[in-house]
Amino acid sequence: MLIDFHTHTFPDELAKKVLPKIAGDASIRYYTEATNSSLLESMDRAHVDMSVILPVVTKPSQCETINKTAIEINVRYFPRLLSFGGIHPDNDNYREILKSIKESGIKGIKLHPLYQGVAIDDIRNLRIIDYASELGLIVVIHAGKDLSFPGDLADPDRISRMLDEVKPEKMVLAHMGSYAKWEDVYELLCGIGAYLDTSFSLNPVRPLDDTKEGWDSLEANPILVPPLKPELFRKIVEKNGADHMLFASDSPWCDQKETFELVDACLSESEKDAVYYGNALRLLGLSDTIFEQR
Repeated sequence: MLIDFHTHTFPDELAKKVLPKIAGDASIRYYTEATNSSLLESMDRAHVDMSVILPVVTKPSQCETINKTAIEINVRYFPRLLSFGGIHPDNDNYREILKSIKESGIKGIKLHPLYQGVAIDDIRNLRIIDYASELGLIVVIHAGKDLSFPGDLADPDRISRMLDEVKPEKMVLAHMGSYAKWEDVYELLCGIGAYLDTSFSLNPVRPLDDTKEGWDSLEANPILVPPLKPELFRKIVEKNGADHMLFASDSPWCDQKETFELVDACLSESEKDAVYYGNALRLLGLSDTIFEQR
């Protein structure tokens, strides 16, 4: 069994506009069309049983629509697709929104400090994380740098302060704890109770196309770094514990099949069941019997 804990889709018409823009801003390749149907096709190729979709609310006004879409995905596609909800740090009615998310059966939320323009240790995020934890919701945050946005709004120092302040019970730090800051992850964030997902860490970053212009544009991105080295990946897994690791790809920005192959080469046989599905099922409060009903 394989659960991908970090993917992204958009409504079909929106995907046609949003995907090329984000990819163009970062000069990076994408591997699906970021629609539900294209993600399902990718899952079939990679033998992924379930993908968790993580929407990002970039404006407070988007919250209602994004959460309505999440509910629709869960009704139509569960257990193959499971969408989290979204909230913006500037939503003043954050308690009402989080209660609604919980009551609708959505399992968690995604916060992206760089896309949302609010540091992870800002009081606006702290109060959301604290109340989400009180409700038993999972909180996934983009951690570390982002190829589309400069800044350190979610670096390991800030994440460490956030964890000290609110002590969330179900916190997932994307990109192996902090993209491009993995040495700091090892020193500051491992073994303190947060889950780390494997998304966009071991994967090579490729340009939009293989032309000279494509490569030149990618290499001009000031945030571009080499992939996480397998040796450091192993050290992080060992220190954080295989029971707090989640397989994740970041589709469409990484290919699910390639991500599996890269992660699989770094894990011991005794770790794989936990990382590939056991931890995800426990965190989501689900049983593996849900797949028997398909």
